[in-house]
Amino acid sequence: MEKLAHKALGALKNPKKVVKLTGKQFYVLFRFGPLAYGDYLKRAVGRHMFIHTFPNGIKTSLDVKKTRNWHLLNKKRLAVVLINQPSSDISEWIKQVHKETHCHFLIRNDFEKYCGLIDEKFYTTTDVLSDENSNFFAIKQYVQQQLRGYDIIFIDLEQAPVKAFDIVRLQHAAYGYEGDREVGFVAPALLHQGEVIAGFDYDRRTHEWSASGNTETNYNQQSIPRYTLAAVAHGLYITHHTIQRLSVSREDAGDLKSLDDQVAFYIMKGWTQNIRTLTFSPVIFETESLKTPTLTPGHRNWLNDRPCINSKGNKKVIYVLNATSVSGGIRVIFEHANGLVKRGFDVEIWSLQGQPTWTDLDIRVKKFENYSDLLLVLRNEDAIKVATWWETDQIVWLGSVNKGIPVNFVQEFETWFYPDDPIARAAVVSSYRKEFVYMTTADYQRDELREIGIEAPIIPVGYENDYYHQDSSVQRERDVVLALGRSFFQKNFAMTARAWESLGSARPRLFLFGGEPDVLKDERVVYHVKPSNAEVNTLYNQATCFIQTSRHEGFSLPVIEAMAAGCPVITTDSHGNRGFCHDGKNCMIVDQDDDRALAVAIEKLLGDKVLQEKFRVAGLKTAKEYEWSGILDKLAVFYSKI
Repeated sequence: MEKLAHKALGALKNPKKVVKLTGKQFYVLFRFGPLAYGDYLKRAVGRHMFIHTFPNGIKTSLDVKKTRNWHLLNKKRLAVVLINQPSSDISEWIKQVHKETHCHFLIRNDFEKYCGLIDEKFYTTTDVLSDENSNFFAIKQYVQQQLRGYDIIFIDLEQAPVKAFDIVRLQHAAYGYEGDREVGFVAPALLHQGEVIAGFDYDRRTHEWSASGNTETNYNQQSIPRYTLAAVAHGLYITHHTIQRLSVSREDAGDLKSLDDQVAFYIMKGWTQNIRTLTFSPVIFETESLKTPTLTPGHRNWLNDRPCINSKGNKKVIYVLNATSVSGGIRVIFEHANGLVKRGFDVEIWSLQGQPTWTDLDIRVKKFENYSDLLLVLRNEDAIKVATWWETDQIVWLGSVNKGIPVNFVQEFETWFYPDDPIARAAVVSSYRKEFVYMTTADYQRDELREIGIEAPIIPVGYENDYYHQDSSVQRERDVVLALGRSFFQKNFAMTARAWESLGSARPRLFLFGGEPDVLKDERVVYHVKPSNAEVNTLYNQATCFIQTSRHEGFSLPVIEAMAAGCPVITTDSHGNRGFCHDGKNCMIVDQDDDRALAVAIEKLLGDKVLQEKFRVAGLKTAKEYEWSGILDKLAVFYSKI
């Protein structure tokens, strides 16, 4: 009732919407009758599926109840093309599918014996489906001539029977997944030998098609609808606009014999004209046999012939960001950009936010209002296009289907940002495609990626020694603990605060920095709001020690910065710091959420100048390995080889 009241209030504020909704109610009532109208209302106001919709356009499903109402009002003319021979009478299945979808069947001339006593107006026999004549292009031509304005779907009768309503769901996905824009091709996921296959990826490492199925660590990523570059014929839904728009002949496909290979060729031609193929994996068709499409010379030329240079012959790199706000990960990208420009690359940064004011960036940021606007421009660029956050993965991938090469720069495997949301984690992993070239920053992320079938070389994070270094003009205090004062759950600042407060009257002064001055109030707390790089370096040089108690980090940049400034470090095992933080050698490591251990560590380090000096010397040696200059040289080599 509360939901209905909310809708009613919203409608009253929009009189045109009231008229439209009222008109629709009368239309359903008089067009379909009271019984159908009652069902329509139940579906309209009943409980619906919980569906995630992300800013990059990914939807985790389409509501089944809304699908039924959509189909009631928007059913399309549909030809169901039956391929191969059934093993038994299919008349009951034909009646059921016709009742649900109001379709027309195209069948072979010799199929009538399998159709039993059904109305002849349900189907048309044609020799274009015979063994000697059957090919995609002949079928397409027949539909254009005899059934103009019909969508088509291929059903392979050698496979397990298809549920009639699943055909409706594929149709709804074609017309409803992207809102006002049609998806030209929609395919179901395929269940083969107990494994769900969510379409086919082009593996840029092996230069072959790769079925997108189970991985060593499975996040149920196959359940998320995803755009794909290839699909098989069984279950493929094609809108009539796509049939009319795409002009492809049998001769264009060369000597491709199988229907699956011809379909894969046709899908490729669709992508070259920005007609997308969606694997709508909430719908699953069982299949006894699964043939990976043939990777033709045409596919290889399309996928591999990718110049990524500007008019002057310089390698061009475009970093795509969702934001330019204060963030360690974003600062790393800015360092990449500045360093690559100095090494002769043509570098651009595109973002949904504008030029940053909080750090130095030698490049003007190109700002876009939304991902859709960004994508429309990005897809025309001959460049290496770099996704920097999982939401940008799909945009970069779509923007690189026909031009450029997509790179996924993984500073952190983003499933960590959704600890209580398995659907969001599945969406993250579904966006990790084998068409990308990958790089990551630490061993931990590399191992996480291997568990989902991705190989990524390590280009570590660095620090800028012009900013972070020992400063002899700054006096190091004997009783100051420094920490990043940020409430984001992953940083786990609460652990630092609890341990420090547990020291009671003996607690040292606590210097914090960041953008949240209210994160901890205490007479011994000094909060430095949004300090500059130089001011942060002064804090590192002042503090007796630096504490970082993150639950998880991709690299933990402040830790290496503190080491570079000669500040002893206490930290937790936050995964991304395992490569350079070594307990008892260059820092102290305490267990996650062990407040008592952290309090003891603070007391021990502040009271032991010999230990402070040991960590200071070892930290400076460690930091030397992570100066940006050497790392940026490696980065330049990485991009040069793409």
